[in-house]
Amino acid sequence: MVVKIRADRVTLDPGQPLLFVREEKSIMDDLERRMKRVHFESRKLVRVRTGKLMSSGRLVSGSLKRGPYVDLIYGGRGIRYTMIEHDGSPPHIIRARRKKFLRFTHHGQVVFRRSVKHPGTTGTLFMTMALPYAAI
Repeated sequence: MVVKIRADRVTLDPGQPLLFVREEKSIMDDLERRMKRVHFESRKLVRVRTGKLMSSGRLVSGSLKRGPYVDLIYGGRGIRYTMIEHDGSPPHIIRARRKKFLRFTHHGQVVFRRSVKHPGTTGTLFMTMALPYAAI
């Protein structure tokens, strides 16, 4: 599914308008209303461990030659795992740094290892799954 947010309409598929902007409302107000809805829904979908990623979401609006825009941005300083949370990660090896060991519990026993095989994670696609709410 493709969702495009443009100044004059929101479409789910190219060439098929879903909803036109009302004449009495300004285009920017309509774009901001739609992206606030997407922001609200994406906050529900993101996995919360510490809450840093969820609270980092912000709306940035402006105007270019092509027209007004509203961007939804997640991440920032100190949050490097935004794309891993969104898209997931493949299986990989985690190695201890600085000649130290990794410490964890396995079946109730404390275990030390120099490296472990991480099985990877599945992504939540929290921003992609929230985009259809822009059409409401």
